[in-house]
Amino acid sequence: MSLLRSWRFWLGFAVSLLCLWFALRRVPLGELARLLADTNPRWLLTAVIMQLLAVITRARRWVVILGKKARLADCFRALSIGYLFTNVFPLMLGEPARVIVMTERSQLPVMQVAASALVERMLDVMTIVLALLLTLPWMKVPALVSRAGVLFGGIALAAFTLSLLAVRFSSHSEWLVRWFCQRLPILPAEGVIARWRELVNGLSLLTRRDLVARVAGWSLVTWAFSIATFWCVLRSFRPDSTVVEAAFMLVALSLAITVPSSPGFVGVFQLVGQQALVLPFGSKYDSASALAITMTVHLVYYLLTTTLGVIGLWRLGESFARLGRVVRGGHSASLATPREVTSST
Repeated sequence: MSLLRSWRFWLGFAVSLLCLWFALRRVPLGELARLLADTNPRWLLTAVIMQLLAVITRARRWVVILGKKARLADCFRALSIGYLFTNVFPLMLGEPARVIVMTERSQLPVMQVAASALVERMLDVMTIVLALLLTLPWMKVPALVSRAGVLFGGIALAAFTLSLLAVRFSSHSEWLVRWFCQRLPILPAEGVIARWRELVNGLSLLTRRDLVARVAGWSLVTWAFSIATFWCVLRSFRPDSTVVEAAFMLVALSLAITVPSSPGFVGVFQLVGQQALVLPFGSKYDSASALAITMTVHLVYYLLTTTLGVIGLWRLGESFARLGRVVRGGHSASLATPREVTSST
């Protein structure tokens, strides 16, 4: 398998093991098991519902970004399949997986769909930074966390600005790409330029204020459901848990999962979620309770998104093995012909 020969795979695997060791080293396993057994099932069920709504609204946001050129059902299934691949494979392979599936379903150019995914990620980072800025006044956190939030916010703002400039001055940016290709004859100039035009077309919504406002609104709704998911899990352990604690935990984890790790962010998720509760809220959460909460959050997310991904593959008549070969191979080989789906999500 090509992944096993990748140094990135083994780096992620090592990071995950190290993080798991740090998360578990001072936690009595008996106490951890007791805490997990004492959770409130009603709050956990509510958390599952909130997570499902977060996925649905994220799919709806994708429909708006694509300019309503795709169906909600297709966006939902492609997104779910992306979650499945992220959960099963390392190196965030869910992103190319969902782009490939959505390209096949919508018949849109692959770079246009990829551009829409890029816009989503920029919006996510901006929303994360906004949530961080809103929660920081209510709590004490290490300076490193604040600096990380500012750094990610700066990166997102720079990416957004560059994308806007590429669209606003499309002819100039295309000339620059052509000039670059001429300096590197090994690049297929016309093919690169064609892909660039698709990318710019996908980013064109950034110049439409009405669409940007709608997409921003759906982003806020999506992240509100995500925060609600974390809050419900916290409430299943402690009735006095607050929305601020849930929001900060989500922000910390969202920043942390950019670190290379094993499939499903195992290890990194557990350590960062644990410390996001222990460091600022140590009077309420110790290492054992914080780890139990983090494991439960991860389990809710992992089981639901994996199940949705499997159902998505089945509904589209897609082969996991075939799509996996396409994604790992980094090319858009023919996928199995999807069967018609008459139902919508």
